[in-house]
Parts: sequence; structure tokens; C-alpha cells
Amino acid sequence: MKKLVLATAIAALSVTAAQAAPTVYGKAFLTLDVTGGDDNSTYKDSRSKLNSNSSRIGLKGSEALTQNTDLVYQLEYGVDVDADAGKNFRSRDTYLGLSNKQYGTLLAGRLKAIDGRVDYATVVDGGVLGGDSVLTAFDAPRANNTFAYVSPSYNGFTASAMYTLDENNSTDSLGRDAAGVAVQYEPAGQAYRAGASYIQAGKQLKAIRVSGDYKLNGNTTVGALYQNTNLNTDNNENAITVSASHKVAQTPWTAYGQVDLVDNAKGLKDAETQRLAVGGKYAFNRNTTGHLYTAYLRSNDGKNVANSKADAYGIGGGLEYKF
Repeated sequence: MKKLVLATAIAALSVTAAQAAPTVYGKAFLTLDVTGGDDNSTYKDSRSKLNSNSSRIGLKGSEALTQNTDLVYQLEYGVDVDADAGKNFRSRDTYLGLSNKQYGTLLAGRLKAIDGRVDYATVVDGGVLGGDSVLTAFDAPRANNTFAYVSPSYNGFTASAMYTLDENNSTDSLGRDAAGVAVQYEPAGQAYRAGASYIQAGKQLKAIRVSGDYKLNGNTTVGALYQNTNLNTDNNENAITVSASHKVAQTPWTAYGQVDLVDNAKGLKDAETQRLAVGGKYAFNRNTTGHLYTAYLRSNDGKNVANSKADAYGIGGGLEYKF
């Protein structure tokens, strides 16, 4: 009997220790990019660059507080794999929170804005001509001093909300108090997903986003995103992204393409930005991916700046390893 009690106690301690132990994770993503452009472009000085793309290292884990509630935490920091220019160990998503199976998860810390949850269109990877994002003026920045809530999934529906405190000018990242809500519909076993978000930061920003994707078949997916951004100017920015990705049958390759179109870019009347990017990903294994891509970028500040039309191009490739 004593041996049984002792064995049970040891087993319980082992479970607790396992829950408390953090998971170490990260990503190293290096690319060699060649860019160039005409005299009006910011890429006019053609050159080759070795770029570290969202490389990171982090610790995350959970600790059971009750039968249904866990304490959750994450400490994630960016690393500049190819250099040391003051960018190493900058804070990414770092938080402490509570997760309840019935009521959802509440986080507090430095968090990515929740409009990033509503993006089913971004398929580009790497750092060439705009990087791995859509080209809107506001696209899921990380916000200091922020609370976020994510609900459990109810028949495919998930709701989320965020609130950013206006503490002081030295730490505020969105200007003043900011708030946002989002909803996503990702039904199990269906070929489609969709979502919408709204974020407001004081009087200087209001951003509405809708996005979704659809699996045409087992290998091909198309996605789209629309965003209207009010930057407290007379002209709202309107951005549209459409994309497609295709898993090449019986090979490790996935091909993709993405088009970004922005009107009244950054709130400037008749300013336009257009980008076309195509590329491919080669899955060496579950953790290692090779990348090849090219892009063309055209911008025009309209009547706001003389001789503002600019064309740029880029090509790149690299290796990504996740652990």
C-alpha cells in the first residue's frame, strides 16, 4: 500500500513538472535577395543582400491552476541571423495569461494586433519588395501594453478582442488607447474560411478588414483580402490582395502567386502601389523549407510628389528551418 501511494505521488509530481517545463522553439530563415529599380525607386541602387526574415527564438508553456484553467506564457524574441545591428533579441509576442476550456483565453503583454488573425490571402515568404505581408498601411503591428481575448471555437466560429492602454509616449506603439474586435469562421471539414476585423486607435486610425480563402481541390487554394484604412486624412486607403497556392502533385514543391493593389496609399490622394509576386517552396522535411521567388513593384504618389512613378524588381531564395 505504501509503495502504491509513493508511486502515485511520484507520478503526480512528474506530471506537474512536465506541465511547468517550457517549450523552446524558433525559426532561422535566411535569404539572398537581389533588388533594383529605376531612378525614382527606393531600390534604385541594385545590390545583393543577405536577409534574416522573422527569425526568432522563444519559450512557451502552461501550468494547470485548476481542472479547467491553465496559466499560459510566452517569451519570444527576434534574432538577426546574419548581423548584429541592434535587432537581436527584440521583443515579439511576449505575454502572460489565463486559458479556460469553457470561457476562452485572456492574454496581457506585447501582442500582435488581432487583424493579423484575419489574413487568408498572404502566401509570399521572404524579404523581397515588401516582405511576407499585404501592403496596407496598417497590417497587424505588435502593440505594447495590450490585453487580448480569444474565445473557444463554437461550431467553427471564434471571436477575439484587444485593448491597448495609453500609458506614455515612450512606450505607446499605436498612439493612444486602441481597441479592436475580430470574428472568424473556420468550419471543420469545409473548403472555405472567412473572417472580419475592426481596429481603432484614437482619431488617427480606423481599419476594417475582411478576408477568406477557398480550396478548389486538395492541392489548390485561392484567397482574398480587402481593407479600408482611415488614417485621419481626407482619403481612405483601399487595399486588395488576391492569391493562389498549388501543391504540385507527387513532388515536394508548392507554387504560389500574390497580387497586391493599393489605392490612396498611406492616405495620399490617387497614390497607388501594385505588387506581383510569384514563388515556390520546397519541403525538404517537416522542419526545413527551401524558397525561391521573384517580385515586381510599381508605385505612384500621384499629384502629391513630382516624378513619383517608380518601378522596382527583385529575386531571391533561401532556406528556412523551424525547431
